[in-house]
Amino acid sequence: MKRVEVAEIKPGMILAENIISPRGQLLAEAGTSITAQQLLHVSYYGIRTLSIQDKDEAVEKYQLEAPDEFIGETQSWRIINSKEFATFKKAYLKCADQLEEILDEFVKRQGALKDEKLLEDIHTVFEEHSTGLGIMAMMLNIQEIDTSTYKHSVNVAIIARVCGGWLGITDKTELDVLTMCGLYHDIGKSLVPQKILTKKGPLTAEEYGRMAEHPILGYNLLSDSEIDRRIKLAALQHHERNDGSGYPYGLTKDFISPFAKIVAITDVYDAMTADRCYRAGICPFEVIAQFERQDKSKYDQNILQVFLKNIAESYIGTGVLLSDNSRGIITMINDKALSSPLVKLDDGTFIDLRERTEMFIRACI
Repeated sequence: MKRVEVAEIKPGMILAENIISPRGQLLAEAGTSITAQQLLHVSYYGIRTLSIQDKDEAVEKYQLEAPDEFIGETQSWRIINSKEFATFKKAYLKCADQLEEILDEFVKRQGALKDEKLLEDIHTVFEEHSTGLGIMAMMLNIQEIDTSTYKHSVNVAIIARVCGGWLGITDKTELDVLTMCGLYHDIGKSLVPQKILTKKGPLTAEEYGRMAEHPILGYNLLSDSEIDRRIKLAALQHHERNDGSGYPYGLTKDFISPFAKIVAITDVYDAMTADRCYRAGICPFEVIAQFERQDKSKYDQNILQVFLKNIAESYIGTGVLLSDNSRGIITMINDKALSSPLVKLDDGTFIDLRERTEMFIRACI
């Protein structure tokens, strides 16, 4: 057992002692994995340290499994069984297959990036699904256990384009460039050994070093291509952070391309919400809480706050499962605590999760 500063604790670490609020509320039980939402609640009360069993438990191992009682016509069930979702999924998989063909051809032959048809298909996805169930809702439900760089890149491209719209980018040419920043941001991974990309356990120092080369490898692959320079910079800079803590060069905010800053956020969001072979995807509100806990100097807050607020608001009316296994519907978002909305329970009562700090959202259903 160790006492650890709350700021250093990562979601997934195992608690060695109960967390009790100054009001006597049980915020979390010993022996359970702590969530980012609970850590935010702890910070509200000024609690500075917690006892944990294993400081090495990391976000990558964190898993919050949905319970077996997810049956019946939840919103997620309705989306997955709708005709619109079937059409969307078919178009989405087509885009992923096209991207794989484009990148394989490009990397092998170093010719031109023949992506006109792919971009046209992405336009179609947005034109046909910008209303109705909503692109973000369908993206959450399309997640499958898949380590494919191609599907991840399509995800990041779609989410980045949505984010661009939220940021007020209306010019279609600019949105196309942002979309391609997402499509090609991980192109360097095509030169990283597959056994490293799909490894279930922690990477060794040598393997991590190989993985961390992919931004430079990607930039080098794209350097001679006749494409917008911002696409090349997104490949190079999507792991850079405003405070200089990123890689490969440790650039600070003034030296990072604005589109690379957008891709950096959408890349992390998709990586955490998507299912992987080594863990289940994390609930969007848990991801929002993780972003809220980050040092504000790490990401561009003008981008991040717009993105998180719109993500949270897109789930208004969505069913959720709470930590006590009660179910309800999100009815209002708290602008000052995006991960703690107002929830209307099945029995008609309301719970403000900003006030009920012993509770949090386990899953969107």
